Amino acid sequence: MLERFAETKKFLLNFTNELVNSEHIDRYIIDNSSLLQEIVRLEKGEFKIALVAPFSAGKSTFINAIIGKDLLSMDIRAETSVITKITYSNDIKIEVTYFQNDHVEVIETDEQGNPLTYESCKEILKKITTVRDATNEERIKQVVVYCPLDICKDNVEIVDTPGLFSRHEKHEAITNNIIPQVNAVIFMIDPDSVGEEHFTEKIRNYVKSAKNSSLEEDGRHIFFVINKIDMFDAEDIAKARHELEEVLSGIIMKPNIHEVSAYFGMKGKQLLTKDIDISEVQKDRKIRIPDPLDPEYTIAGRLITKENAMDIINFSKIKELEKSLGEYLQSKNQYLITDVISSIRNVLSDTINKLKFEIKEIQKTITEDKTVYIEKIDKLREEIESIKKVTLQNINSLITKRIHGGISEQSLEDEIYDEIEGQLYDVVKDIERELFKKWSREKPGIDRYNAEEVVKSIILEAEDDLVLKVKELVRHSFLMIQKIISTLISDIQDQLNTVTEKLEEAEVKNLGMKMERIGNLNVDSLVGSTMNKIEREFSNIIVSIAKDCQEKVQEAYNSSISMVKKAGFWNWIKGLFGAADYEEKFDIYRFKQELDVLIDDLTDTMKNQLMESDIAIANPIVDMSKEIVDEMKSEVSTIITNVVKIKENVLVNLKNEMDKNEDEKMASISKKQQKISKVNEMRNRFEERLIQLTEEALDNELQNKTPVNQ
Repeated sequence: MLERFAETKKFLLNFTNELVNSEHIDRYIIDNSSLLQEIVRLEKGEFKIALVAPFSAGKSTFINAIIGKDLLSMDIRAETSVITKITYSNDIKIEVTYFQNDHVEVIETDEQGNPLTYESCKEILKKITTVRDATNEERIKQVVVYCPLDICKDNVEIVDTPGLFSRHEKHEAITNNIIPQVNAVIFMIDPDSVGEEHFTEKIRNYVKSAKNSSLEEDGRHIFFVINKIDMFDAEDIAKARHELEEVLSGIIMKPNIHEVSAYFGMKGKQLLTKDIDISEVQKDRKIRIPDPLDPEYTIAGRLITKENAMDIINFSKIKELEKSLGEYLQSKNQYLITDVISSIRNVLSDTINKLKFEIKEIQKTITEDKTVYIEKIDKLREEIESIKKVTLQNINSLITKRIHGGISEQSLEDEIYDEIEGQLYDVVKDIERELFKKWSREKPGIDRYNAEEVVKSIILEAEDDLVLKVKELVRHSFLMIQKIISTLISDIQDQLNTVTEKLEEAEVKNLGMKMERIGNLNVDSLVGSTMNKIEREFSNIIVSIAKDCQEKVQEAYNSSISMVKKAGFWNWIKGLFGAADYEEKFDIYRFKQELDVLIDDLTDTMKNQLMESDIAIANPIVDMSKEIVDEMKSEVSTIITNVVKIKENVLVNLKNEMDKNEDEKMASISKKQQKISKVNEMRNRFEERLIQLTEEALDNELQNKTPVNQ
């Protein structure tokens, strides 16, 4: 799935190691570049994928298909009840985190003390992650499964969630805790479910929440999978797809929908890797595929051979989904690759330019007066330091003015507070309308027996609506911050371009020539890393604010029932019956009037608490913005300082050359020319390999386009 990214990453890590250990590369240039920090970021780059699906949609089978192993139980009686994460390790082990004291238990052996296998691991997971043990969801917070899976090798983590229509607490855990923390979300759909009214409402709410839990444009991080294409006619699948598109209309303009057979994908991969024997596939009555020689006919049973493994996989269309998912994930972390490539190129070119400049200057010193030349160097160093000082002052002033405001400009902090305060008013009005609409809808059918359930349902729906709308509010604020900081980075680059010109003017004035392009006054790498920081902080703040919103609803609820006749809301409802135990007649009119008052109190309290929450919502966003800007300011300062250091290092080296005699200078020139030749060889080899990697990616794409899945 991430083959191209993984191959490129491996090459860049190896080449960087070669640079660091090469005697031909100036280590001072490496140490004063951003290459080593960018390599650390590349190594740590994560890809997290969450799978959300209703019960019996084939979620566990789908995950097994993705990883190519029969790891999660596919028994329909073993519905997932605990958040389960699958990640890479050389050995198989299970890490269980319990709610009580966040206690962690690591399981590395089976009951007999033998190292875990996929089979024994599956049996343990069946016991601790499914509804077979009703206490699991109450005791266990999450389970992490470590396996030597190729698909997880490059920091890929797959998150299996409880069923889509689970009870409220699980729903909240998925939408407010898991989805904001992952890179991609896969919603899995059973063709039979799409047209159902209950499904339609639920899936729309989930998708809205997933969309507002990311800064990604138009929900590009959300994938939809219609499963079981092997069990339904093409017409049924087409109908399910059309209905799903209708459900998603108005939420996502161009939903990324895939149709797969998770079961065929799993079996095909197992056959390909020899995890199962061909006889198991031949005996499987579910497996029937188009004949590769004549697709109008199908083959099954003994007509299927080991050579048909890829045909089974192609029929499943699982590879098409993996390709689409892989391309998206790679695009999200592509900046990590791009930044390292750019820095390697800069180190190579800076080394060559530095050597070329030194050769020219050494040649000049053979005939030039030593004292005069040293004076020129010292004067240039002074001017470079002066330019650096003024530049840092100007850039700090630029950042301060934009972030903290000036005489005629509003500060970023004020913009955030104004934005949230304005939007919060609209959110409050929306919540008030929604509560009124829901109560008006439910009120006619309420009676003494369903009152508790109805009111609870309204409160929970109000909570969901509030969290969703506040997520949207926060997302809008973060997009505004992204735009402001992106513009700020562009303005900083304009300043640095001016500085480059001033440095070149000083070099020409003092030495009679420019120092070529030694050192890189470019903030391109800031764009990817800064935007990534903003996205990460957005995820963290969304989780925190969602929790705060839920507490607001609970506070509003508690405040609204604090004046009731007896302690406890449901005791109060029972009290509304009056002498219900001994009076046959029940005053339903009075009962509904009392509930009207409760809903009004709840609405008013929630409105008041929300309007007072603008600072609580805005503060973490403002703090995050300041922190990111401070980090950006520090990184810009480092970029400028490093370029100045490299230039000053060149000048110091030239001063040292002045103490050598003519023969020593000629020997130094010869040595530097040899280094240039070696570094040029390294640079050519680097660029050739990058071209090869691009061509290999295109070849693989063409090979994957077989007649079966075209």
